[in-house]
Amino acid sequence: MTSDSLRTRLTWLIIAVQVVVLIPLGALSYQRERQEMNRLLDGRLAQAGRTLGTLIAYGHHDYTSADANRALELATDAQRGTVVVAVHPRNYEPEVGFQAYDPHGALIAATANLADLPAPTPGERGFSDIEHDGSPWRLFTLTNRFNLTIRIGERSENRADITRGLILEHALPLVIGLPLLALLAGLAVKQGLRPLDALTRVLAERAPRSRKPVSIQRSPDEIKPLIVTLNQQLERLEDALEREHRFAGDVAHELRTPLAATMIHLESALIADDPAEAQLTLEKARRSLGRLGRRIEQILAIARLEAGAAAEQRVPIDLVTLATEVVEELAPTIAEKDISLSLSHDEPQVTVSGHEVALTAMFRNLIENALRYTPERSRVDIALRREGDVAVIDICDDGPGIPPDLRQAAFHRFERGVDTKESGYGLGLSIVQRAVELHEGTIELLESPAGQGLLVRIHLDAVTPAPPSP
Repeated sequence: MTSDSLRTRLTWLIIAVQVVVLIPLGALSYQRERQEMNRLLDGRLAQAGRTLGTLIAYGHHDYTSADANRALELATDAQRGTVVVAVHPRNYEPEVGFQAYDPHGALIAATANLADLPAPTPGERGFSDIEHDGSPWRLFTLTNRFNLTIRIGERSENRADITRGLILEHALPLVIGLPLLALLAGLAVKQGLRPLDALTRVLAERAPRSRKPVSIQRSPDEIKPLIVTLNQQLERLEDALEREHRFAGDVAHELRTPLAATMIHLESALIADDPAEAQLTLEKARRSLGRLGRRIEQILAIARLEAGAAAEQRVPIDLVTLATEVVEELAPTIAEKDISLSLSHDEPQVTVSGHEVALTAMFRNLIENALRYTPERSRVDIALRREGDVAVIDICDDGPGIPPDLRQAAFHRFERGVDTKESGYGLGLSIVQRAVELHEGTIELLESPAGQGLLVRIHLDAVTPAPPSP
């Protein structure tokens, strides 16, 4: 695992958190236990001193007699009258000791290890720490109600041994536990990151151009937003790829007519005998090339519109003027097939708010489709009208039409009518539908009123045209 590995980072973060938390907790616990230990041992010293004082007071008259049931060996100093308790070097006997003084300050009893300790000063009471025979001692001094002064002590090394035991008790689990916790943390992080490994495998096995979203079932709650966002990005990517693919097809589809018209004019100019006629035909070819350039710009513009780059750039557009311009552009094709084309409108202007390039592409493809599938010397009718706040566009032809069960599929890309001999990419109605959807309109494929052919009806939101400037 590299330093950039998420697994390594999480493992080290968990270890760092454990160290930051456990070591201070262990040190705090050690301090508290040490304090409690000292309090407990001091309490035992004080309790032992009070008990010893009471026992000596009640047994002072016979403190030189030996009790067979006692484990301590008593020896009597005949001159001083002091009972010296012998301390045998077994167990912890050398670690503790005591002194007892009568009301006159005379030592009446002591253990051998503290017998030569100087008498306490008059103000010495409570706990104190001293050095005796090269060892530190913890002493407790008290005067009881019998005016006996009792001094009882414990070697500090005993407490140091307990302290070392506490240190070992608290440090050993950390020394052993932290590496074990690090190992377990690494395994836990590896287990916790398995959903990411599974997501990686799913993406690696994902088929190209697939639109199936990555499932969020059985995914942790923390990963679900990531998967949802990833699905949205994949959908956008597929949409972008689809737009690129569609754009390539649109280019071929949209440029065919201007190129064909230009070729017709150039061929006519080549075979013309009259120079004036040849010049006129070349001028038409030049205009066709100009329209071809505009067509390329329009294709690029509609591609940008589709991508949402200019979604807010709407302007009032007169459908009558726009349809007239498209008909004029397609005049060579209309004349070549000897089609009778009519354009009618019940008002001088039928205005909508929209994108000119998209509406131009809509009209061009509708009329081109009608011309392509209509037999020679037939009829194509274009009608524009306004019904309240709706602009209605009807384009009717005398072609073979589309069966009702295939009309919805006709809007799909590369779908063409049945039993047709016309060549094409099947993009016309797809482009029309996209233009209509861009303007929140509707499109219908209906039976021609004449009984044969197709009626394409489009509804768009109409707007009131601005009054002409004075």
